[in-house]
Amino acid sequence: MPARCCAATATSRRRDRSHAPRHDGIARAPAGFPHRSSAWLCSGFVATDTAHAPSKTTSPVWRNEAMTTLRLRSPHRCRPPALAAAATLAALSGPAHAQSTLTLYGVADAGVQYLSRADGRHAAWRLQNYGILPSQLGIKGEEDLGGGWRARFQLEQGINLNDGTATVPGYAFFRGAYVGMGGPAGTVTLGRQFSTLFDKTLFYDPLWYASYSGQGVLVPLSANFVDHSIKFQSATFAGFDVEALAAMAGIAGNTRAGRVLELGGQFTSRGLSASAVLHRSHGTAQGGADRSAQRRDIGTFAARYAFASLPLTVHAGVQRLTGELDPARTIVWGGARYQASGRFGFAGGIYHTDSPTPQVGHPTLFIASTTCSLSKRTVAYLNLGYAKNSGRSAQTVYEYDPTPLAGASQFGAMLGMYHVF
Repeated sequence: MPARCCAATATSRRRDRSHAPRHDGIARAPAGFPHRSSAWLCSGFVATDTAHAPSKTTSPVWRNEAMTTLRLRSPHRCRPPALAAAATLAALSGPAHAQSTLTLYGVADAGVQYLSRADGRHAAWRLQNYGILPSQLGIKGEEDLGGGWRARFQLEQGINLNDGTATVPGYAFFRGAYVGMGGPAGTVTLGRQFSTLFDKTLFYDPLWYASYSGQGVLVPLSANFVDHSIKFQSATFAGFDVEALAAMAGIAGNTRAGRVLELGGQFTSRGLSASAVLHRSHGTAQGGADRSAQRRDIGTFAARYAFASLPLTVHAGVQRLTGELDPARTIVWGGARYQASGRFGFAGGIYHTDSPTPQVGHPTLFIASTTCSLSKRTVAYLNLGYAKNSGRSAQTVYEYDPTPLAGASQFGAMLGMYHVF
């Protein structure tokens, strides 16, 4: 019997509930996927799925970060005969085998939404993409380089379930495209990626990723993702971790244009977590208009506390925005998340903005959300939101909605479901 030259093992990873929503699901590798790795060239491949009844298959089982992840091992005996001698010498120095992971993942989220003053005056019922988790499709991978070092990449695109298009036209991977390397001290990534402001604010908002949340208030749309960026995320030492990001537009003769500089830190001890972020970005120089001298400065401090005796986490924070790119404002928020049982969860938040600029004014956003888990991968939800405006303020319920409310308040309700895979 010929020896099997490739082995696949599946290991279960569990994401920390305090940092991200759970993703549970399974997806098969698409037919015809280019098999570049030497591990794919070996015969006798069998994938093992520990979450379901075991079955043999000729295509691998891929899972996302919170699911079983396929790991490919490439023992030296799979190498061509011409490399056998070199492989033997390497084996004498120790049993080191390269290990790689490749993960295909996604989210499909849509619901029916009622929105008052949907156009500034009239109410509307509509099928709305994205209520709790942004609809998306992505692929990411890692390779063990040895000595505690790993190479990684990620490509992620937002999907509009209403018509199957990209959420933002013109981007092949709007939600991220980067490559990087991680080691014992931390990880460096290069490309288009989430800002430090987003990373260190998201999970201090009690509504997390939801479209009815404070993200549209706390993170300007242009500061959500950063192009041409280099980001460093440190490992955690004694409860502390640090993240820094720098980005340049690469315009000859103008190093300020499009520049972004960020620094964030986080401390966690028992149930308490606290985060602080400093963000500075400059305007662009495009189409003959040079706004590179204009700035956006944001400072954010937030905290959350998870009770040990209750499935309850409380959140609070404050943010100050100044500069020429956006009207100055101060934002304070607070809220809570409560997991009533294994199936039901509740979250609510209040976000108040205070600005001397009439177009921003003093609006308050009230949000409540409940979820019901139908399975490990499918969740139904109900979002409720009310934006209280006055004067000329135009706070909307749905994040980043450009509707010109001009002082009119708005109510929104969305009943939907999402499935992760």
